[in-house]
Amino acid sequence: MLRRVIGIDLLPGESPISTKNPRFSYVLLVDGVVKEKGEADLRYILNLADKTRVDAIAVDNVYEIAPTTEELQALFNSLNYTPKLVQVTLIGDKTYPLNALAASLGLGSEKLSPEQAAEVAAMLCHMGVGSEFVLFERDETRIVIAKGRHPSQGGMSMDRYKRNLEKLLLQKTREIREVLDKRGVDYDVFIAKTRFGVERAVFIVYASRDNLFGIVKPIHDHDLQLKIELVCKKNPIFVPLAKQPPRIRKNLDYLIVGVDPGITTGIAALTLRGELKLLTSGRELSRGHVARLLMAYGNPVVLATDVVPAPTYVRKLGSMLNAVLMIPSTNLTAEEKRRLVNEFSEARNVNILVENSHQRDALAAAIYAFKKLSPKLNEARDKVRKLGLDIPEEEVEVLVAKGSTIWDAIRNVSRKYYIPEVDIEIPEKIQSYPVDKIIQALYDKIYSMNRKIKELENDKNELIYRLKILEEQYQKILSFQNFILKKDKMIEMLNNRLNNLIVDLSKLNYELDKKKEEINYLKNIVERAALGEVILVPRVSNAKKLLEIPLPTGIAVIGVIKPGDDKLIAACANKQKLKALICENGYSEYYAKLLARYDIALLSEKDVRALYKLSNASVYDVHELRETVTTKLRENSEEVSRMLKDSVRALLESYKSERARLLKSKREDS
Repeated sequence: MLRRVIGIDLLPGESPISTKNPRFSYVLLVDGVVKEKGEADLRYILNLADKTRVDAIAVDNVYEIAPTTEELQALFNSLNYTPKLVQVTLIGDKTYPLNALAASLGLGSEKLSPEQAAEVAAMLCHMGVGSEFVLFERDETRIVIAKGRHPSQGGMSMDRYKRNLEKLLLQKTREIREVLDKRGVDYDVFIAKTRFGVERAVFIVYASRDNLFGIVKPIHDHDLQLKIELVCKKNPIFVPLAKQPPRIRKNLDYLIVGVDPGITTGIAALTLRGELKLLTSGRELSRGHVARLLMAYGNPVVLATDVVPAPTYVRKLGSMLNAVLMIPSTNLTAEEKRRLVNEFSEARNVNILVENSHQRDALAAAIYAFKKLSPKLNEARDKVRKLGLDIPEEEVEVLVAKGSTIWDAIRNVSRKYYIPEVDIEIPEKIQSYPVDKIIQALYDKIYSMNRKIKELENDKNELIYRLKILEEQYQKILSFQNFILKKDKMIEMLNNRLNNLIVDLSKLNYELDKKKEEINYLKNIVERAALGEVILVPRVSNAKKLLEIPLPTGIAVIGVIKPGDDKLIAACANKQKLKALICENGYSEYYAKLLARYDIALLSEKDVRALYKLSNASVYDVHELRETVTTKLRENSEEVSRMLKDSVRALLESYKSERARLLKSKREDS
């Protein structure tokens, strides 16, 4: 019976999926007596549960607290003390309305207020009615040691800080191991090691979180984080509060299991006939998790590994599963493991998807153990069939796999099925019956039974033969389906490739057309050059380059004209008879006037258009260029004449003013 219970019920208008914290009616029940009740948000109720150490929180629907299982697990994992979560309306496999339960058990009327519903839920839970929603694994706790923060990029001081942090994690990991070993607490540990220490460590402790209080304390600071967490169930289940009759376990396969432990643990399971039942892997898997996973697929008989000696994790797992340990004489190499997996796959004509090296190592270990045991298991099956015994061959094979001789295994299983466990008292009439007649009757019975067995054996062999034919046909169908799938994928891949090639071809054709147009244009220019209709004008980047190249036409293209370049251009005009300059980046009228004094026409690209541009020269229409230069020189001549007249006029005015000043000075002196 649960002594301390908090019953809750969601208030009208509230929702667990709301962005604000929903409010509930709550009732705290201790030994069937209401100690506190009211309305509050969920955080207050959980703090009250933590403070009063209640045995359970009762509700009519667990998803009133949180909308998903994951959120429920996160919520209850955040508590220092974790009570049971009970849905009082779930009894067995059937859910009943809360008001119907209240009415039928005399706890309330058919219509309940939120406060009454909370009290009824608490009372039902106190009475043992309902089912617990088991969110976490029993007696399993995670201790996670990690960095409080991750250092960003930096120099030598940052590297030194990172080393010190990894050493701190290593020291704390050692402390936890020493404490757990000293207390005799069973655990598994997964450590991500670095060059100088530990990056992260995870302990899977096989004890409840309550038992770790006072032994291991949580730490939350800037450098180190130590968290104590419950291990969440992958598939949470409802368990009745009242005792239920034991379930009848289904007949499962006997398994040969290969395990490759580590941060990522690989698991592979084969039946005693070599059928692959399981191939998976996962990070930081506890022995309890692996054991539960394997028990869902069958009964583990043999536990195998690929290294010598067997890791502690594997030895403890074998002890937990009551399975015999099988290890190779020497460590299996990577090549041997690949060969074992490939031969196994080819022999059974199946394509095994191996996702990582951990799965491959586990599968190779299981295959190695299977190949070692197969001769004995086959011999045991053959002897059972030859003897005509109606006993399960698998049970004989299990005993042989665990180390019994074939004959001892056959005798043990035969005694189990043929010799009664309870002595039966023989009536006096049978005791007085002649022994020889009893023996003869038994012989006759045995003979008829053996004949019946032979008939059944023949029927079985015929069914096996038919089953084999059907399996072959099924494999052919699967092979054909695989061929169709591969063909469709190949066609899709080729279509995509063809579309890409078509796009590339269209781009190349476009580029080719542009090049053809350019070539035709250049041919036209060459033909016009042969007729003297175009002229090739050299190009320079600045005025200094004008003195370094010949200017046969007296015309050049210049990139830019800088202050002071007029003197260099004038020198070039005297040396190379420069007539005109075409400036690519524009120019100031000031420079045009300066160059006009030297009878040099300064043009822009707007004044005359280039037919084609090369890196060091440009092509112009000869008539257009000459006409433009002539026009510009004529304009320059007029401008120079005007400037000369202005200069002479200014000189005369200056002379007159100076002459007048001198005459005035003489008159004043006289």
